[in-house]
Amino acid sequence: MAVWMLIPLAGFVFGLAFGRWWGLIAVIPFGAWILATNPLEGNVGHWVAAVLSALLACAIGAGVALRRLHGRRI
Repeated sequence: MAVWMLIPLAGFVFGLAFGRWWGLIAVIPFGAWILATNPLEGNVGHWVAAVLSALLACAIGAGVALRRLHGRRI
């Protein structure tokens, strides 16, 4: 399994496990780590960090939303 596929999967599980919107704050250290360790130069490194952080944020948000919808009584 490729690493790019583990990012959204782990984010979704994280969102399901915690179920709080403040869990989106986890994207900030992830994006900072990518910026610090990315060997790409110039704007490409910033673009990669932004895209991967946005992917993680969407996955966490989807996990949180699913947990909230599942817990809601109709």
